[in-house]
Amino acid sequence: MKRAVLITGHFAHQKRKGSMLWVSDHLQQMGWHVTIVTMGYSWLSRLKGDARLGVFKHLPTRGIDVINPTLSSQFELPLIHPFKTRFEIADTLLAWPFRHFTTFWHKRLQSPLRHADLVICESGPPVLLGPSVAALAPDAARIYRVNDDVRLLNAPQMLIRAETDNLQCFTRISTASPLLAKRFRDHENVTLDPMGIPKTAVEQPMANPFDPTFKGRVAVCAGTTQLDVMALQRIAAKQSHWQIHVLGRLKSPPPALPNIIWHGEQNFDVALAHIAHADIGLAPYLDAPGIAYQTTNSNRILLYRHFGLPTLGPDALCHRDIPSIIGYSAPDGPARCEAWIKTPEAIADWSGLARSLSQNDATVPPNEVSTDPAMMAKSRVRTVPAFTSKA
Repeated sequence: MKRAVLITGHFAHQKRKGSMLWVSDHLQQMGWHVTIVTMGYSWLSRLKGDARLGVFKHLPTRGIDVINPTLSSQFELPLIHPFKTRFEIADTLLAWPFRHFTTFWHKRLQSPLRHADLVICESGPPVLLGPSVAALAPDAARIYRVNDDVRLLNAPQMLIRAETDNLQCFTRISTASPLLAKRFRDHENVTLDPMGIPKTAVEQPMANPFDPTFKGRVAVCAGTTQLDVMALQRIAAKQSHWQIHVLGRLKSPPPALPNIIWHGEQNFDVALAHIAHADIGLAPYLDAPGIAYQTTNSNRILLYRHFGLPTLGPDALCHRDIPSIIGYSAPDGPARCEAWIKTPEAIADWSGLARSLSQNDATVPPNEVSTDPAMMAKSRVRTVPAFTSKA
């Protein structure tokens, strides 16, 4: 049985199911054993009341936990984890104690990486462990899966630098976004591997969670990553006849508005039912430079597209090949959303990403996304098929 180790900020069991958890499911179905290593937390996280840990009634099991014959998990708490402060001098002074984080994890990764055939580090704190992964699993395929632009995640400078410094620790860089791929053009093996949706789950019948007596438009914001609360408030104020449902955890209490219902973190099937029966999808990401990568990488946008919803969000998300994404500045944007006729789009299943990430022998990178070496000037990402979905 081949063994994969997925290093991520997600837990093996949590309400919001991130892409690495779907990849884990499909790798197991393909006959792999998977170990999910959850990192990016510390005792400091717990003391500060990290909202990510707050969704659990009890702290997840520390150490290695054998969940079933094909799935294990590992969760540990070092004393401190890298974080960004508001003061540059403090960030500089903290660089030394932050080294404890990588030293701590190097020791604890020895067991899961010893027999690994495939190691996937998801963007974020896992990239700091690139040297450890290369040293402890020298014969494994080592993939840096870039799901997010860490520069937009309030990451400390040491983490941002690690994306460059540790690049060659990985045998492959994988992302769904051509915009993000361009940042890694110095690596010889960059592949575009689209995100997906859980086809089996989305095809199941789902009860309508909304009030049947409400006669206006129902909009859903299925996620709070990089949430622009002010933009959401503006939408609610201007479209007072919309009923807006927001699903996802928040760092602070939300504003009380008559037409916004804040549901908090919900199980995936609950979120899915809200999307399936909504009229409009909302993607109020913080409108920062570079946010356009979410056009291809946002799980919620992909689900909106599958169910045929119009998506209202920052102009940067708009793309000529995805007319269902409507920018804030469109003068008739809300009216277009209201008049939109649901037109479901064909979105790939997560199994496709799992297969692609597991192909690291004869197909490096996978045939369907790679570039003919004869066409390649410097980086594979310059001549990959134009819109795998292009941001």
